[in-house]
Amino acid sequence: MKFMIGPQGLALILNFKKMIVKKRLGLIATVLFVSTMIISCSDDDLSGELTFDSPDIELSIEEGEFRIGQTIRVTAEFEASALFRELVVQRGSSLVERITYPERAEGEDDYTLEFLITDDLLGTTQTFTFTITDSLGESDSATFTATVSEVEPAFTFEDVEINGTTFRQVTGRINFDETFDKDNLWLLNGEVEVEDITTLTIEAGTTVYALDENTELNVQIGGTLIAGGTVEEPIIFTSINAAPNQPDDPDNGDWIGVVLRGDDTPDGNSGILTYVRIENGGNGDEALQLRQVGGGTLIDYVQVHNTDDTGIRMRGGYVNLKHILVTKPDDRGVRYSDGWEGNGQFWAILTDVDDSEGVLGRDTDESPRNSDAVMSNVTVIGPFIVGDGAGDTDGVQVRDGAKGEFHNFIVTGFDDSFRNRSDDGDMIIKNSAVFGNGQAGDEDGLHSSIRDDYRDAANNNSEDAVTLTDTFIGVSTLNSSDASTLGDFFEAVNFVGAVSPDNDWTLGWTVNFDGTPRE
Repeated sequence: MKFMIGPQGLALILNFKKMIVKKRLGLIATVLFVSTMIISCSDDDLSGELTFDSPDIELSIEEGEFRIGQTIRVTAEFEASALFRELVVQRGSSLVERITYPERAEGEDDYTLEFLITDDLLGTTQTFTFTITDSLGESDSATFTATVSEVEPAFTFEDVEINGTTFRQVTGRINFDETFDKDNLWLLNGEVEVEDITTLTIEAGTTVYALDENTELNVQIGGTLIAGGTVEEPIIFTSINAAPNQPDDPDNGDWIGVVLRGDDTPDGNSGILTYVRIENGGNGDEALQLRQVGGGTLIDYVQVHNTDDTGIRMRGGYVNLKHILVTKPDDRGVRYSDGWEGNGQFWAILTDVDDSEGVLGRDTDESPRNSDAVMSNVTVIGPFIVGDGAGDTDGVQVRDGAKGEFHNFIVTGFDDSFRNRSDDGDMIIKNSAVFGNGQAGDEDGLHSSIRDDYRDAANNNSEDAVTLTDTFIGVSTLNSSDASTLGDFFEAVNFVGAVSPDNDWTLGWTVNFDGTPRE
């Protein structure tokens, strides 16, 4: 639908300019009055035109099969270029909710429906209709259909005894909402999946063991993992060999790890991981894999310890990570690829192996886009400090099509502190400190690919040593910048490094490099 604006309409818009107030979704003003005046202008004095797009609404899912006791969760995302007027949600002909927008401007919004399936709905098909209407009277609708049946569980919970210890063993595909409580010792056997439209909740203080090298927890696209631990009661994923009465000691590669899969959207939500420790994984893959995980997912206070492969890998997506500790990986500490466009803050990475990288960004020809990540307040400790020597190692490397911004970093104990092998050459390093690198362990270790840029005065980097205690605790304010200037995700701290002695966020819930508790 198109409307023509004449001189009178244009003048009115200018007169009302000072009355417009910015809000989250756009400009809120006396648009209805202006629109009325615009429409009233005669065709004889037309001098321009303004086009309003019809409203649009999209659902996160369009259909699903449910059982009694499950909760339907559907997110509707809608937009309109004219004013929002009303969102109506119906179940069949019954009204579920009506939301009016008396002062809502053009832009985008979303709404999440949560509907509990009760006993009386068994054997029925439930149709939910979402309708958005704008101020011009135009509307758009989208429909979600839920089939309620006696869905058979595709998984089993059973008590098993192994070497005198009783576990609650889990096998198969979790297709009902379930909870792991802290009163049981949970044991994953093989690949345990969390299916679409299904939520697995893990209580604070719960330990989840993995039976063997083929075991992993794999949350599928549309599934949700809610693992919310606390400082006092972290959630631990580890090998069965760490359980009571087991004959073998735990080791890296005893199992695979945890996988979260998302829909590769900026706001996609695959769940929560807070105060979580993942130990002794990485058999043939990363201990924590974030595959196309969206920015609505909360990853905060997570440690990956003693992994046989990479500690954490982001494969695309927009997920952000804060308060991350990776200790004793047998390959890379953190790797990002496949077009990851997230942020990171407060990461500490300690690696003791040759031929590895603390942080690696690498895309391939198959990547959907170039990774373009921003990280700040990161401390990367290499094998010259926690191993047998610097070896052929890079503290931070970007290669192939990947990009990266690195702010307020400390990199020490590597052969190369920073190295750029990116085809695009897009590696930004600012307000960072490198020292104690190089084969002798007393050099800056700057690779020739970034040496001149790093030393450009405008980048405010330093080659002076920062005092570190307990291997990685310590910050510097000599050449730092306020991280909050990088975006809304970043906390307003002004120091170089990940962990301040005044706020050691690793205490109480993580383990040291040797596996002893950090207390």
